[in-house]
Amino acid sequence: MSITLASLLTPEHVHPQFEGTSKKRLLENVASTIAADEDSAEQLLDGLQSRERLASTGVGQGIAIPHCRADTQDPVVHLFSLAEPVDFDALDGEPVDLLCVLVVPSEANETHLNLLREVIQVFSEPSAREPLTRAFDQISLHKAVVKLFEERV
Repeated sequence: MSITLASLLTPEHVHPQFEGTSKKRLLENVASTIAADEDSAEQLLDGLQSRERLASTGVGQGIAIPHCRADTQDPVVHLFSLAEPVDFDALDGEPVDLLCVLVVPSEANETHLNLLREVIQVFSEPSAREPLTRAFDQISLHKAVVKLFEERV
């Protein structure tokens, strides 16, 4: 059985009305939220920022997919719906208000690529964002995004 976004995204990994005033501050807050401790948060932040230096993960239409490999046993997916849009150097120049963050084990090349492909496939449809904009709490946002993952893949 392959690993899917819907199977990895738990309600606890969904963060509505998330705060961040800049790309840098947003990634810092994301790393602190995901990581178990301060050392892990620093390592995660380094991984996310290193990936961003290669090219922005802001893919357009208000969506960014920050991702990196880390010293973890299992892949992790978190969804962040931002309280206010943030400039993320996105490909279309538009600010971002939705982040789907992927953290995969260092050696999990195929899993990393498959999950990234799945996220891009789901969010490449302009209509994908619409149900998420109506979800303002953790449970409704989780249900909306899991339904989207299951329908589009």
